[in-house]
Amino acid sequence: MKKPALGKKPGEFPPYLFRDLDKKRQIAVNQGKDVISLAVGDPDIPTPAAIARFAAKEVLKPANHSYPQGRGTLRLRQTIAGWHKKRHGITLNPETEILTLIGSKEGLAHLPFALIDRGDTVIMPDPCYPAYKTGVLLSEANIKRLPLSAAKGFLPDLSALPRSFFKGAKLLFLNYPNNPTGAVADLKFYAGAVAAAKRHGFWIAQDAAYSEIFFGRPSASILQVPGAKDVAVEFYSLSKTYCMTGWRLAWMIGNPEVVGALTKLKENLDSGQFNAIQETAVFCLKNHDALVAPICKVFRARADFFIGALKKAGWTVFQPGATFFVWAKPPARVKSLDCVYRVLDEASVLITPGSGFGPLGEGYVRFSLTAPEKRIRQAADRISRMEW
Repeated sequence: MKKPALGKKPGEFPPYLFRDLDKKRQIAVNQGKDVISLAVGDPDIPTPAAIARFAAKEVLKPANHSYPQGRGTLRLRQTIAGWHKKRHGITLNPETEILTLIGSKEGLAHLPFALIDRGDTVIMPDPCYPAYKTGVLLSEANIKRLPLSAAKGFLPDLSALPRSFFKGAKLLFLNYPNNPTGAVADLKFYAGAVAAAKRHGFWIAQDAAYSEIFFGRPSASILQVPGAKDVAVEFYSLSKTYCMTGWRLAWMIGNPEVVGALTKLKENLDSGQFNAIQETAVFCLKNHDALVAPICKVFRARADFFIGALKKAGWTVFQPGATFFVWAKPPARVKSLDCVYRVLDEASVLITPGSGFGPLGEGYVRFSLTAPEKRIRQAADRISRMEW
């Protein structure tokens, strides 16, 4: 029998970072170790009970059991528009400037299919969330890395880059609040990004999945910049905001051409998210402040404690302005993976290598504060007792 071959495309992807980390964790557990995982950005806090109760009622309604509207129900899109008006002061047309997604990861991965042709260039931050590469590689586009450095608060200075850097660029990914660093961007930065996009002729996709897990001033939206809709779209998600990672609902807002292009693509790929979950999203947005404030408070307390413990133990830590991540370097100069393995072997704590987010993440590791407080304190104690 002649065995059929797999396509070449899957071979272009490295193993997904967190899958390999989980294998390492399982090996340690099988050896009898009490492993504390601070690797994956999946909140340990249960979805608020009020959300779950509302969703349970919606699941039982026969009206929600039919195919959903692919771009999202009008009720949800109108609610999203109202939420952004209140939260950011921006006006959105629910018919043309909002598209619901089956999680922001799905939308971010599919976006290049709608915007990018073979041979185009996509600018990607380094370090960055690995999922941005998926659609770019499948579109056979070129990737150009945009360096982020601690010295500049992990904000790139686009105006300082030569014109040649943007040659052939069709799309720029941004992500603030930032995964993995916890950095935040202000309107001045976004204004510079919009100006660069208009000057050089590329689209901006700004991933704001962590916008509501902030520790000081509320995160800004790129669409607050006058004229940003000409070149930009922005992604939001229920996942981290309301501790609903498994529910899979997000949305994209902004430029109507881009929203229309991704809508058309998705009409041919999926049938949208379950109506009961869309109705639950309406409930979340209408009760946003009461639902989110306690979640933010928990992550802020965890971050304050854990960062203090790391610093006392000699670690170099970038102070996050948002997210539930801590981006840090160990007391001794060591490669990211070597650090991860040492911390796992000696402290039974699983963390994420910075190198998994790009070459410039080398030397860093990322801690995800998505474990109960008791376990975070145990992890901090174990790591503090390590000798470097």
